[in-house]
Amino acid sequence: MSRRITVILAIILAIVLGILGSFYLQQGQKVSQKQRAQQTEQSGQAKKDSKELVTPRNKSAEEKQAVMEADSERMNSLGLYYDYANMSLNDTVNAFLAEQGIDQSQVAFSYKNTRTNETFSMNDTQLMTAGSTYKLPLNMLVVDGVEEGKFNYDQKVDITNLDYEYSGEHDAYVTNYGGSMTIPQMQYGSLVVSENTPAYGLASLLGGMEKAYSQYSRYGKSNNPDVPAFQYEGNKTTTSYYIQVLDYLFKHQDKYKDLLEYIGESFPDEYYKTYLPEDLTIYQKPGYVREALNVDAIVMEDSPYLIAIYTRYLGGSGESSTEINGLGYSQLAMLTYVINEWHRVNMN
Repeated sequence: MSRRITVILAIILAIVLGILGSFYLQQGQKVSQKQRAQQTEQSGQAKKDSKELVTPRNKSAEEKQAVMEADSERMNSLGLYYDYANMSLNDTVNAFLAEQGIDQSQVAFSYKNTRTNETFSMNDTQLMTAGSTYKLPLNMLVVDGVEEGKFNYDQKVDITNLDYEYSGEHDAYVTNYGGSMTIPQMQYGSLVVSENTPAYGLASLLGGMEKAYSQYSRYGKSNNPDVPAFQYEGNKTTTSYYIQVLDYLFKHQDKYKDLLEYIGESFPDEYYKTYLPEDLTIYQKPGYVREALNVDAIVMEDSPYLIAIYTRYLGGSGESSTEINGLGYSQLAMLTYVINEWHRVNMN
């Protein structure tokens, strides 16, 4: 009898120990999985952070001076000789503005060196009228939609009943394209020649222009807390937002290769391409309306950089202006040279 009780107790003890062992094993596996997940997350964050690690380009005085000497003839011929080698980008821009009689509040810019991740800016939270620069993130949203299977490049989009800004332009597009356009046709029309009817056609795929604007935060967030990306009313944005659009585009060049081709083709010898060498690849999206004259660009120097420049009231332009102000345009073009030359001297 005593032996039978002992055997029964041993069996019960073995069962209990087995249950406890299984429980602790499961708990250990859960802890291990959680630790691995945390390690993976931390590793991913470290990789993400390392991509944005700032590694300043510290060129020697001799290296800078060599570029100054090589470019001095061009600088002097344009009347744009500054002490680029010994001035910050902001100081250089301010020297140019002062010489031109332009108040600092009239210009906002954001700059990023894609190789070193160095950034510089001025008035980057100031709301500026965007003009046609809204068309680049609009096109990016449509490309995203194609990749997600929402649209395809062969489908025809009805343009007969679109909202429009200029009836003559709208009617001409309806006539020339028989009332409908494909996405590539609208991409070309909105980016290469920067017209509005193709842009409204693209926006119709996204539920209309206002709904499209609400999606622009996909590509970045402004340092202005009141307007994260674009303000639909008045078509306003900030350079702190738009530099992120350019950064996103630069980092996803394969995805948006068609858009890059279009903005690389746009406005030859104008805006950012006015004073720079023809063999320098520049992807640009200018924007003009009333008082605003802007240009956003990816400039493929030896060390590629991104630049968003937004201006207002240059040359005496105002909210009632209906044509590009000649003096204002000249000042913007000269400013692009000044910024590029500073980059060449200090960053290439």
